[in-house]
Amino acid sequence: MSNSLNRRALLAGGGAAAAIVLAGGSFAATQPPSFGEPDAADKAAAAYVELLAEVRDDYVNGRVVEHDGWIISQHELDTLADRQRL
Repeated sequence: MSNSLNRRALLAGGGAAAAIVLAGGSFAATQPPSFGEPDAADKAAAAYVELLAEVRDDYVNGRVVEHDGWIISQHELDTLADRQRL
C-alpha cells in the first residue's frame, strides 16, 4: 500500500476539510455571545426606550404640563429631579 495519493483525491480531501471548517465557523458566528449580564450601555438604552414610550403615552393622552416655558409630559416632570442628578 505504498500508493501515493493522486492530485484529485488530495484536492477533494482539502476541499472537504475547508467546508467543515467554514461550516463550523459560520455556526459559531450565528450564536449570540453569552457574557452573562447585559452591560451598562444596554441597560441605559433599554431605560431610555422605556422613558420614550411613557412620554409618548403622556402626549397622546394629553397629560402635558408647562415647566419653565416648555411643554413637557407629566412623566418627564415627575422624573425631572431624578434625571438631573445623572
